[in-house]
Amino acid sequence: MAHRVNKVRNRQHEEVLRAALEKGRLRLGDACRALRALEGYSQVDLAALVGVNVKVIKAIESANGGNPGYESLAKIAGAFGLEVSFVKPDVKVELMDPAARAADEGRQRLADGAALASGKVSARELHQKNALRIDKVRYKLPVFA
Repeated sequence: MAHRVNKVRNRQHEEVLRAALEKGRLRLGDACRALRALEGYSQVDLAALVGVNVKVIKAIESANGGNPGYESLAKIAGAFGLEVSFVKPDVKVELMDPAARAADEGRQRLADGAALASGKVSARELHQKNALRIDKVRYKLPVFA
């Protein structure tokens, strides 16, 4: 039975991933994982969708990137409305693994708590920093007297 991957549900994360994919800013393995995460596909699901062996998907996503053929890469890219192309290697975005992301968020929460406790930032400023953003519109917190 195929393991179902949780689909990216955070709109901001989804937008960042899609922009990075469109600009060619993800390494091949990260791009493949991002595409799967955006659609909620497991490696088995993606392999079946594009008509390649699951070993191809696993090899692409491995640390060394495997040695996929152009035809396999074109099938994967085509399934998501993308194409295989050459890009400059100067700027790359790498996906943070879940454990590292959780540790980073934990460090940020501790830093925010320390800043609040020391008086360097007010509760209001901290809340505004973390205010909701949708479609590049920042929602301001109401001011209460």
